[in-house]
Amino acid sequence: MALVLSLTACGDEGIVGMGEDQTLMTVVLEQPGDGVTEWRGDAGDFEDHPYQPEGLRIDAGYPVFEGADAFAEELAAQVDQEVRDYRGASREPVNLSIDWQVVAAGNGVLGVRLVRTEEDFQGLRQAYGTYWYDVSTGHTAYSTELLADDAALEELDGIVREEFADDEQVDVRGLHPVMRTYDSMGFNTDGDLVVEFDDGHLSPTVEGHPPSSEPGRKVAVVPAEEAAPLLSDLGERAREAALAEEPVLAVEEPATEPETTPEPAPEVPGVVEAGDPELDCSEDRCVALTFDDGPNETTPALLDLLAEEEVSATFFLNGHPTLTRPGVLRRAYAEGHEIGSHNHLHEHMPKKFDEKELVHQVAAVSAMVRRQTGHTVELFRPPFGDSSPEVLAEIGRQGMAEILWSQDSEDWTGLSRDEIVESVVEQAEPGAVVLLHDTMAPTLEAVPEIIERLREDGYAFATVSQVYDGPEPGESYPPEGLTSPVGS
Repeated sequence: MALVLSLTACGDEGIVGMGEDQTLMTVVLEQPGDGVTEWRGDAGDFEDHPYQPEGLRIDAGYPVFEGADAFAEELAAQVDQEVRDYRGASREPVNLSIDWQVVAAGNGVLGVRLVRTEEDFQGLRQAYGTYWYDVSTGHTAYSTELLADDAALEELDGIVREEFADDEQVDVRGLHPVMRTYDSMGFNTDGDLVVEFDDGHLSPTVEGHPPSSEPGRKVAVVPAEEAAPLLSDLGERAREAALAEEPVLAVEEPATEPETTPEPAPEVPGVVEAGDPELDCSEDRCVALTFDDGPNETTPALLDLLAEEEVSATFFLNGHPTLTRPGVLRRAYAEGHEIGSHNHLHEHMPKKFDEKELVHQVAAVSAMVRRQTGHTVELFRPPFGDSSPEVLAEIGRQGMAEILWSQDSEDWTGLSRDEIVESVVEQAEPGAVVLLHDTMAPTLEAVPEIIERLREDGYAFATVSQVYDGPEPGESYPPEGLTSPVGS
């Protein structure tokens, strides 16, 4: 029979709470054996990352199943990404361990739960991710692929919101149907769907500080009969595998036909494409509204307005606000806005940071965004528009394009609401990338009229990537550069 293991701790020091707790996933294996070996590594096994803090201890592992090499490759890639993002996103990182459990094995499905235990300046916390392997196709799936589609994920998000509605340790405004929020799901011994959230992932905002991890792991259990209509074929088979009396841990490699075109990867519920997919900026009169320095306490009001007007924008985020308001970041991503980096600290990069510091400054926000949403940031805007060949080279080395602006609203100079409106509308031209700040009250007051008047003039609102038709990493946009760098 499958074991049931407490998910509040993992590893040699933390196997506690054995019992029939319905908030626990089934666990069929927690150490090598029965056709399963283990890969385990330390900091020296992750030396190709752009940012490698000195003295950081890493102990990471994942299972390797006989006959499932493709699964091992994907788990290795996921562990590598977790280490990379921990290095980049954490304040003064100290220690990271990644342990594993097999939560399903049978019916053509393998399920693995990875548990990150990490320590940094903010303290000690745990985070969870569950991955699913389809033996017949060799496809490794994220947890949201246990669900049929985005509509099923949205319905699950509503169920979870109701379950947490009266929980004072949870801010349901931080719940959004994105892949990285729902990155750990599995089944208990009754076949119920267990949805677990990282320590602090749903904690209320604490002004000036990251949300507290003290509430620990939060869990929503969806009864089997209520979850059943939401499941994909993989989800149904995963549920049966979690309940199997005899786990099947050694599998056969999927058969491949050399001349057959591989099947395209399935769409992953909770992965959001930014912008209006029907918009073609080579034909339409496009303008991109961009907002720097958030997320801020005023950003939700701006998101309300953009949602009401059905406008997509691009947000360039700084590190501290992103750590402080991760739920706002998740909302912006979930609602189809484009997310870019505005550096970790809002400083003049060429003057403030040496070569080693520059690497972390560029890496930080990208890592924070990926941890909260799953999205890989492709756009970087240096504070004040202040760049250099060295800054641009580092941005490109980390896979991003440098985005400046073609139109400065000058809202940062203390203009009034009406002056900001006139500044934006009078300078508007097709393909403009407009610099604004969602941290400034007059700007938020100006946005409704900006949208109204630009629409009257025939403009459509696009993301930066749509305006520039997919900016290339290591390149700077607009190509002609800035005519007047400012205090952004």
